[in-house]
Amino acid sequence: MTPKTKLVLQCLRRCPKTPFCRKAHLTAQSPFPKPSAHTPPPAPNRRSARATMHRLLPPRVGLLRRLSTAAEAAASPSHPSPRPLADTLYYRVAAAVIPRLPLTPVLEQWAVAEGRPVEKHDLQDIIKKLVLRRRFSHALELSLWMTDRRHFPLSPGDVAYRLELITKVHGLQSAVAYFGGLSVQLKKPQCYGSLLKCYAEAKSVEEAEKLFAEMQKMGIMSSYPYNVMMKLYLEFGQVERVRTMYKAMEESGIKPDVFTVDTLLKMYAAAEDLNRVEELLEKSDPKILSWHSHASVARLFMKAGLQGRALQAIEESEKRISPKNGRVAYGFLLSMCADLGMSSEVDRIWNAYKSKVPACNSMYMCRISVLLKMNDIDGAEKAFREWESRYVHHDIRLTNLLLNGYCANGLMEKAEALVDEAIAKGRTPYANTWYKLAGGFFKDGQVAKAVDLTRKALASATFGWEPDQTNVIMSLEHFTEQKNVKAAEEIASQLRSLVPLAREVYHGLLKTYVHAGQPVSDLLDRMNKDGFEANEETDRIIAGICR
Repeated sequence: MTPKTKLVLQCLRRCPKTPFCRKAHLTAQSPFPKPSAHTPPPAPNRRSARATMHRLLPPRVGLLRRLSTAAEAAASPSHPSPRPLADTLYYRVAAAVIPRLPLTPVLEQWAVAEGRPVEKHDLQDIIKKLVLRRRFSHALELSLWMTDRRHFPLSPGDVAYRLELITKVHGLQSAVAYFGGLSVQLKKPQCYGSLLKCYAEAKSVEEAEKLFAEMQKMGIMSSYPYNVMMKLYLEFGQVERVRTMYKAMEESGIKPDVFTVDTLLKMYAAAEDLNRVEELLEKSDPKILSWHSHASVARLFMKAGLQGRALQAIEESEKRISPKNGRVAYGFLLSMCADLGMSSEVDRIWNAYKSKVPACNSMYMCRISVLLKMNDIDGAEKAFREWESRYVHHDIRLTNLLLNGYCANGLMEKAEALVDEAIAKGRTPYANTWYKLAGGFFKDGQVAKAVDLTRKALASATFGWEPDQTNVIMSLEHFTEQKNVKAAEEIASQLRSLVPLAREVYHGLLKTYVHAGQPVSDLLDRMNKDGFEANEETDRIIAGICR
């Protein structure tokens, strides 16, 4: 083991959440057919461990959801049957979603026990996908496994990526320590840039400025460090320092890029400085003006009442949308136009969106969200039915979106019918589906029904769901009126299995006890153990003043 590897492992071991373990691990079992007959079968103890892992995994993880929806689609004659998923390392990694469980057993099962091939570029791709899903600890674990166990050479790009992961998982100081242990050969400009970004994201201005000055002395400057510093200063509202940095960039002969322009536009837009915006647009190379740049300009023009200029900017933005960023770009434009009340543009952009981007669930989620934002319930229903006629994989989140719209507008018959329809089609609502429906019934004054649905939501919850506690608090008010201590304790226990109880929940329980004439000493002890000391509100409840 190299000195730098020892150093980073020492840093990582200081954190109790470190996902690495040198003892026997639980192994995530592949949901795919077993490998060929010549592959040796796993040991019995590993088989039982894999079974344990599957019992721990939530039923709604991405992979299992895709498998179940594929079965639904196959059973329905109106929708094409999706192709079966190949057994790949990525899909096995994607299934191991519990952050506190190590990823190494999955990797070792694939590469060692089954002798499957592993290529560095595949591992790098999986790391990026894990980051997109905010699974930073697993991404870091895979990065280290790639070099320490598979012995792939560590490149400066790998180091740059790893620095950001270490910062997110173990903090800035661990990343600084790791950087300090790198060899001179690995300390390339992109590594310095990555560390600078880590300082900036941690809002460590002084350290960022020191590293920036060091990079200037070393002569390894590009537009990237200038952009990082400009963005950092803008976040602190230090407009003059942003301008000074941009001037220094120009004097150094470094050309601005798309990120430079976007930062400057954001600064001028915040000040509503139209003259500076127009000056920047004329001065900048059209090639570095992105769709986002023109969209930002459109927003500024619309706020200034210059609708004609805003429409021109939107058209320019659309011209710069590529197939790669189409989904994000059109979604941004739809949301922006809805915020600005440009309903005709919302419909036009949606039609352009459909003509250029393949139909997908996220596309219709954006459409329904925008229509609900504009309070167009009929339009949202139409979009939902259109999606239902075209979808390949069912996604209950779209049902939840329309459900939110119905509940917000008091359309509870439609809301309940929507959930019943989903169940009739063989789909299983999420716990938050029932929770949203319960919230609508609370708002509609149907308290008993809302309480039952809240209980149902909590009973069907799976790992990782952290519900808002409002429904439970309103349920406790209902139990207080009924003097039903048992029911109050049951629903609080259900909530505790998912999230720590808030003070408001304890106070709801306390009101129920007091109203029912039950002793409260044990409940107060539980409050203290959870870190909630009695306050004035607690005393008022005990005295029977609060009802």
